[in-house]
Amino acid sequence: VLGNAHVSLFFAGGQSPQSARRALAAYGQAERVDPQAANNPDLHLNRATLLQYLERFQAALEGLSRAMVLDPTWEEPRKRHGNLMEFLSRLCGLLENRGKLRGKRRRGLVGPVPLPLLGPLGGPGGPRPSPLPTLRAGN
Repeated sequence: VLGNAHVSLFFAGGQSPQSARRALAAYGQAERVDPQAANNPDLHLNRATLLQYLERFQAALEGLSRAMVLDPTWEEPRKRHGNLMEFLSRLCGLLENRGKLRGKRRRGLVGPVPLPLLGPLGGPGGPRPSPLPTLRAGN
């Protein structure tokens, strides 16, 4: 329950790394203190959800797999596992292609970012976009 409370704070409070650490610590403590908790598929699913948002994909997949083993009739872990595998497959494909895009799509991404899309950074006195070739380390 404490882990779930910290996960709620993580998502409601701007995805604070501190809330994420506390949630993971609470899940770990629950498993150490209560042997029943280690066999609770909800714990593994909830922790895997947080791990996925933290981009710790291997651990997230392991948690989803554990939840599937603990409750083979529960579809949610199986669905999330499939979605995460599909996402990772697409991500690997993009990395292999080095983000290669064709014509119009590439030209649309290369141009400057319209100032309204920068939110508060695009307002008066805010930073101004610089062309990539002019950027230097430390600037």
